[in-house]
Amino acid sequence: MRFWGVADRLPDPTLGINVLDDSVVEETDRTTTGRAWTMWGGGTKKLDLNPHTGGWPGFSFYLTLGIQKAYHLTYLASHPGATAAEFANDVKARSDRFFLFGRIASLLIGALTVYLTYRLGARLAGRSAGALAACFLALNPLHILTSQHIADPNLLALLFVLLAALAMVRIVEERGFAAGARQGGAAPARGGEPTLQTAAIAGAMIGFAGACKYVPLVLALPLAVAHGRSFLRSRAFYVSMIAIVVALFLASPYTFLDWKTTLKDIQTQRSALFSDWVGQTAFPFSLPTYLAVSLPHAMGWPAYLLGLVGMGYLWRRGAAARPIALLPATIVLANGALKAAQERYVLVAIPILFLGTALTILELASWARARWGARVPGPAPMAAAGLIALVGLAWPLPEYAGLRRELAKPDTRHASRKWILANIPTDRPMVVELYGPVFTQEERSVVIMPFFATRVPMVRPAYHPELLDGAEYYVSSGEISRRFDAAAANYPVESGYYRWLRENAPVVWSASPESTSGPRVEVRRLPKEISTRAERDSIWARALPQPTGVSRLALYTVDFANMFGRLGHHDRAEEWALRGLQVRAATMTVRLLTVLAYSRLQSRDFEGALAAAHDGVARAPRDPRIRMYLGFALKELGRHEEARREFEAGYSLTQDPRFLMHLGTLFSEMGRSEDAVGMYSRVPQSHPDRYGAMREMSLLLINVLGRPEEGLEALREAARLAPDPEQARAIQEEAARIEGILVARGMGAGGRGTR
Repeated sequence: MRFWGVADRLPDPTLGINVLDDSVVEETDRTTTGRAWTMWGGGTKKLDLNPHTGGWPGFSFYLTLGIQKAYHLTYLASHPGATAAEFANDVKARSDRFFLFGRIASLLIGALTVYLTYRLGARLAGRSAGALAACFLALNPLHILTSQHIADPNLLALLFVLLAALAMVRIVEERGFAAGARQGGAAPARGGEPTLQTAAIAGAMIGFAGACKYVPLVLALPLAVAHGRSFLRSRAFYVSMIAIVVALFLASPYTFLDWKTTLKDIQTQRSALFSDWVGQTAFPFSLPTYLAVSLPHAMGWPAYLLGLVGMGYLWRRGAAARPIALLPATIVLANGALKAAQERYVLVAIPILFLGTALTILELASWARARWGARVPGPAPMAAAGLIALVGLAWPLPEYAGLRRELAKPDTRHASRKWILANIPTDRPMVVELYGPVFTQEERSVVIMPFFATRVPMVRPAYHPELLDGAEYYVSSGEISRRFDAAAANYPVESGYYRWLRENAPVVWSASPESTSGPRVEVRRLPKEISTRAERDSIWARALPQPTGVSRLALYTVDFANMFGRLGHHDRAEEWALRGLQVRAATMTVRLLTVLAYSRLQSRDFEGALAAAHDGVARAPRDPRIRMYLGFALKELGRHEEARREFEAGYSLTQDPRFLMHLGTLFSEMGRSEDAVGMYSRVPQSHPDRYGAMREMSLLLINVLGRPEEGLEALREAARLAPDPEQARAIQEEAARIEGILVARGMGAGGRGTR
């Protein structure tokens, strides 16, 4: 059952898109795989163990790195002597196998957590309770789905929490309390001190869990309960606390070493987690949703209700069970303080709740046997308990089977991408929503619509239909509009935006729900004239009364400016670059200034281009592109020496031969033909610009410098390098004509002679 659907929603290498951008592939898979691959690139780059994020602790990335290294070994076994570059290319070409390998490795971790649940249950309540709890977990859809993700941090946290729970039980036992002893038995010997080794193991497991997800660090509270009322006077307790920190550092060192990134990302994540989630937030905090919706759905109502009752039975089983009974409550309360509930966040609590379910079922069987044992057949109580267990086990399975049938269908995002590629020319400007088909701006003219599930006002200025003027198509994803429609009163601007689309942009293609699954993707044709520039500027000024510095909003304007620039609509490119600069997002400013300088150059506004490029160079002196545009502006304004300095500075930064071409052109215009020839000759033979360099050099040598023999040699090389056969033939004919003139003048054949 755990292998059922493990290959669903794998990357499709035939689509030719970056798998890390493809929202069809589960987000956890893309995040862990992407971060781990960035660390080593399959061996094509120096190993960098810093994941460069503090939003997630690092252990899941390191485990994924280990899985990728194992996959690399299997590749080398079948491809002896293969290079790192060949391996990286193979991963790109067969990314589906790469991801499937990672998923299967994670399935083994999921199976291990099922076994640990059995061990914990058997330790506290006997083998029957442990086996029943393990069965519930083994058949639980949430656990199965999470186990099919590559190094899912929720699954890894569960693994270490179960190991920590076993160590907590041992701590209580070493203090003199027997595990599984019911309350009311003989008083145990008290005042014992657990061994420092056991205390360290318990703390280390919590630390490792915290290296997967930060929230399990709150389990230091049940750990304190395991150490007893006098835990503050226990040396073993402090060993446990130190072990938590040490384990967290060992498993996620850059959480500490790159503390600036950690603080920044945690602050960003904190802001998101404590903000309203579009269409999902129903209460000021998520605890009621967890208790009334998320946990019942994840476990099934029968198992959930029995599990709640079972927490009381577990508590009554004595001191060793009480810290374990506190685990789910601690996890649910900690996550319940956040704004939105996510079932996967409380996966850590579910095995303990299933243990409570098992205890309740067995207690019911014992109660029935004690009450009606003489009046009913002997096996009847256990048969009734078995029936209850079967109902609890089967409750969530029909929905899971339906989910699997849907996931086995082609995804709407891939289907829409294929339709668009086949039916809409690449130069048609298009706006695509997140959770829609993936395209790049190099692939076609496209703008990605910004969307934040939290902090919606930060990108609200984009949600005005007047800003869509100039685009021809709009690709919507029902996953986004559904959220806004569910809370229309709270999001009037966004709801009005989608209402305008439905009323004014007719659907030209829609995914079929019978043959595909995923978000409802629709391709709409936008009206030709939606607004004037003055109207767009006015709307933007009202929507953005002051700079916000939001990078995602600024990126939206960069996309529009780049798209219009590539289509040759330089007035619109300038418009959107100026609009983006009003956001004042530091990470996007240079990109916007670059587009602004380019659009003004193309519009022959050289003074405006000069101003934009000067500002860009001041902000990013090592950016070669903005220096190139500054050089162009200076050249067009006749400031040749300043242009020369900019081109030379750009070449020194990048060794890009294009700067040699620009210098050659500049020197030619300045009348410095020898210097121009020197620049052209330095363009490497393997570079695409070598053809143009030889053509320009031949003209200077023949027409200006009076060195036709050398010019003829350059022209012949240009003919060999010409990208088009017609161009090559024309150049060869020109070379033959010049050679004929040279022969007629007595300068010798083949471009060599005597004067």
